[in-house]
Amino acid sequence: MRTLFTRTALSAAVFSCLTLSAVAHATSNTIETLTVTGSRLPVQLTQFPGTVSILTESQIKASGAVQLTELIRGLPGVSISQSGSPGGLTEVRVRGSETNHLLVLIDGVVANDVGQGSLIDLAHLTSANVVRIELLSGPQSARWGSGAIGGVLSITTKAGQFNQASEGMTLSVGAGTQDTYQANLNGTTQLNNLGISAYVNFLDTDGDNIARQGNENDGYQNTTAGINFNYAHNDVHTFVAQLRSVEYQNDYDGTDYVTTGLPTDSDNVTDGAQLSTKLQWLFTPTYSAYRATLTTQYRKDKNDNTTSKMDAGGTTGERIEVNWTGFYSQENWQFAGGIEYLQRLFSQRGPVGFGDPNHKQHDNTNSAFGEINVQWSDTVSSSLSARYDNNSEFDDASSYRAGVTWQVSDTYALFTSLGKAVKTPTFTERFGYYPASFIGNPNLQPETSQEWEVGIKGSWQRIRGQVSWYNADLENEINGFVYNPELGAYSAANVDGKSDRQGLEMSFDWASALGTLTASYSYLDAHQTDSGVTTTELRRARHQGALTFTSSLGTQRLSAYAKLAYTGTRFDTYFPPYPTPSQTLALSAYTLASVNVSYRISDSWQASVKVNNLFDTDYEDIVGYAGQERRVLVSVNYAL
Repeated sequence: MRTLFTRTALSAAVFSCLTLSAVAHATSNTIETLTVTGSRLPVQLTQFPGTVSILTESQIKASGAVQLTELIRGLPGVSISQSGSPGGLTEVRVRGSETNHLLVLIDGVVANDVGQGSLIDLAHLTSANVVRIELLSGPQSARWGSGAIGGVLSITTKAGQFNQASEGMTLSVGAGTQDTYQANLNGTTQLNNLGISAYVNFLDTDGDNIARQGNENDGYQNTTAGINFNYAHNDVHTFVAQLRSVEYQNDYDGTDYVTTGLPTDSDNVTDGAQLSTKLQWLFTPTYSAYRATLTTQYRKDKNDNTTSKMDAGGTTGERIEVNWTGFYSQENWQFAGGIEYLQRLFSQRGPVGFGDPNHKQHDNTNSAFGEINVQWSDTVSSSLSARYDNNSEFDDASSYRAGVTWQVSDTYALFTSLGKAVKTPTFTERFGYYPASFIGNPNLQPETSQEWEVGIKGSWQRIRGQVSWYNADLENEINGFVYNPELGAYSAANVDGKSDRQGLEMSFDWASALGTLTASYSYLDAHQTDSGVTTTELRRARHQGALTFTSSLGTQRLSAYAKLAYTGTRFDTYFPPYPTPSQTLALSAYTLASVNVSYRISDSWQASVKVNNLFDTDYEDIVGYAGQERRVLVSVNYAL
């Protein structure tokens, strides 16, 4: 504990020195005005009636981050649970919601894995070629459909920014500890009316040993590639085609069910493949307030597992979506409305042992939605969105979100919002896995969440900040591990009670001539009541925070990035070997420090050194899974 305190204090002292220097060199430059694009109707950040966290291209580049987890750790309301080494399952919870309550968009395509309960595994999202990240916190189902209970994470790549494309090429290669190697190539060109953007990223690492015993490292390899075509037929018709592919392989440990109940070195491997495509037609009539888009998108996630080189089963999840949206804009208001068709397909495979796990399922959803933003006066604006879902397997569901923003002065704005979101049951919850041990429940009902939020936003010459308080109630929460004595096996069931989540979120940006200091803090109180018994939600820290400082150090060639991310005490469940009952344990708080120093050799060449977990802090996000060790990466970048 003394060592952790000393390291944290030392890091805080470094930040303080940098901050004082920044204040001494402060100028009157104003902070950039940001626009929220994760909404169907883009609005300025100051007018959006909710909490939004945005990472821009310059911030992402300055961080030198390899994986997306490094970037969003410390964002307000974000809790990350990573099972150790790179490539290990990495779950994210927003505002205390479940791991499959966050909807993730990559260049507008939903990236949640239908085959894995519609969750998003951040382990396979690298930050190479990512130019913008938006986190819209709170219920967003009215805009984006099932699953957007905790919020929406919108990720934009260079290939997805077709309207801002410029000709050029960038190349990056790097090598580091744990036998880590990476390479990134991105190119953009314009051929008359056709714009083409393409990228390919490669990451290979031996990883870390996440088990408390043994010395086997868990390696990981990831190859991500994408291409975007943007063809402007004329001023009225534009056509877009996108393709993104991810192939990965990661080693993972098994569990010692006999003596410890903890992870143990094992010869287990997951081979995964992800494929995303999008075709879009944009119709923008000349001299008209009306425009429309017709979009089709396809997503496929395939996972196959082997244990000791023997087949251990796998899943394939697919999403096929067709969406038509019309837009109409006037001086003081704008409207978007449309219809959507979604088909989800699921297949599960595995060796026949305690029953036959092999089966295929699907469902269909027809939706209608609308959204309107109104500027009532120079100081008051509002938004209202609603959605109706007709599912082939469940009761019909509706969701909504309404909000108002009041610009009290040039400096302050108040906002409030109220929303309802839904999450449909997963295929595994409905149809089970091994019939002799886990039996599905086809009578499950969708989860529903209602949330209200109030907050204040402020903007001065060099400082921008926001503070908000929210309260959310989740009903019909699905417990995926319930013993059914009548069946003599485990199953899934809707909880007889509520999950209450309330919290405070704060974030501030302080810009100066020398650099920018960003600070965030989150407080969360999350409890679940089931059959009259109330317990604290697991793997959610009550207190979290982060400090990030980016600086040019007063030079034109040298730049530095430093980040401290604090995760407070949280709880997790430990399952000792039978017959000892399960135990709820407290996981210790920890602080992770990372730095990135870059030197511009010339207009085209740049070298950087990135260090993650600078002080090699020991920590766990999940009981028994050791966190990532200190990692150093040296890279060289070339831009043409």
